[in-house]
Amino acid sequence: MGNSNGLLRSAAVLQVSSRTIRPMIDFFVDHLGFTVGTDVGNGLHFATLDRDGQTIMLNCTPDPLILRRVKGWAAYFWVDDIELIYSELVANRANLKGKIVEKPYGCKEVVAVAPDGREIVFGQLM
Repeated sequence: MGNSNGLLRSAAVLQVSSRTIRPMIDFFVDHLGFTVGTDVGNGLHFATLDRDGQTIMLNCTPDPLILRRVKGWAAYFWVDDIELIYSELVANRANLKGKIVEKPYGCKEVVAVAPDGREIVFGQLM
């Protein structure tokens, strides 16, 4: 830690199809408050989405086997104020799996469901 060769950030990379990349971008921007950092490719094949120093990458894949496994948690963001995030998601009409839930592992969480069924989780340590 502390040296210039250390890890600085990480990003979740979600595999999408050319058919689902646009709805996924719209979901992260319109409902979760991200902004588009980069979008590249003929017909849009890759995009980065940024919020509060965090990044999600969307990468098109032609492999249908990868895309069959898109249910469940895809990304987890720890937050300072889960109530504030929850209020924002409700105001932005995000598709939420439910209200804030206290988990036995010491987090309060809310789950937003992406257009392809993947879950983006926001959690606050209790």
